[in-house]
Amino acid sequence: MILRLDGARSEDRCYGRKDRMATQPTGLLTWILDRKMGASVDASGYLYTMAAVGMSFAGLSVLTMILRQMLGGQMTRFDSFVARTWVHLGFMITFASILPPLLALFEVSTPKGWRISSALMAIILGYWALTFRRRRQATNPMRLPIQVISFVAAMDLVALALAANVIIVPDERLSGIYAASLMAVLIGAAMLFLFTFVHWYDALGHEKPKV
Repeated sequence: MILRLDGARSEDRCYGRKDRMATQPTGLLTWILDRKMGASVDASGYLYTMAAVGMSFAGLSVLTMILRQMLGGQMTRFDSFVARTWVHLGFMITFASILPPLLALFEVSTPKGWRISSALMAIILGYWALTFRRRRQATNPMRLPIQVISFVAAMDLVALALAANVIIVPDERLSGIYAASLMAVLIGAAMLFLFTFVHWYDALGHEKPKV
């Protein structure tokens, strides 16, 4: 199908069904993306799956807040900040996943599409990570736990990897670095979610969580 993770061109035989596919809306989209981002591993399925996971993660974050309130937890400014953090991460994953296919629809070349996507995500994620401590301290002045510090540092490294993807990574590695960066953000978000989730529910009926 469509996007290919190694960023190289597919064999000519992959386009033999062009005329037939162009008669179907989904087939046309598939063919356009295949032409622009082609090669050996299906990337479109990966990106669309990551987009769905990102939206699901954002939805799960909201449901977790509702469940916590139903169990007697009080909503504080810090709780709102934590929920917004989860939602931000979910939407960042989703946006990063649909950006390369969007650029492909505008006939952006393969390397340029991956580099533009990497540049935008490096800016967004880098700014988010660099301002995380200030935003968190505005709602909770307590010292950051080592787990949260590690998470923020990991996001900084992912932003640097995306920036490198724009500048120095060879064309054949662009898609792989981009996909790995998305996975790193998802794993980091999941670990932060589990860490905060455990502390929140341990704190119900006891003291305020120190996350």
